[in-house]
Amino acid sequence: MTSNNPEQTIISTSFGTVTSKRVTYMYNKGWFSGGKREDVPLKQVASVRHETERKIFLGLFYIVLGLVLIAVVIGIIPLVFGIFLLWGSPKVNIVTTGGSTAPVIGWPWQNQEAQSFADAVRGQLFSE
Repeated sequence: MTSNNPEQTIISTSFGTVTSKRVTYMYNKGWFSGGKREDVPLKQVASVRHETERKIFLGLFYIVLGLVLIAVVIGIIPLVFGIFLLWGSPKVNIVTTGGSTAPVIGWPWQNQEAQSFADAVRGQLFSE
């Protein structure tokens, strides 16, 4: 039996789109990789998790490298990259009923978008 209710968009962010019937996101999306588009019906989503991923030691390494090379103008690049690694990247994991996990990683300043996306998926999962 099919439902006659039209599909409504709940939220659309850089992490993906949540509608009343499915979740669309970029599978394996990272800072410099676009990922692959994946559409999953809400009935196949088991859980969603929002976390902030920080790389402390790698970030400190790049900051020290940047400070050493700051006399040469190229030291700014590893310094900024190290700050981004310490700041942390928002990561949203979507787990399907088949057991597959799909991480979507954003830039450090997109933390609020990641939280909104995860909350919208959670809201649709528990409203059914």
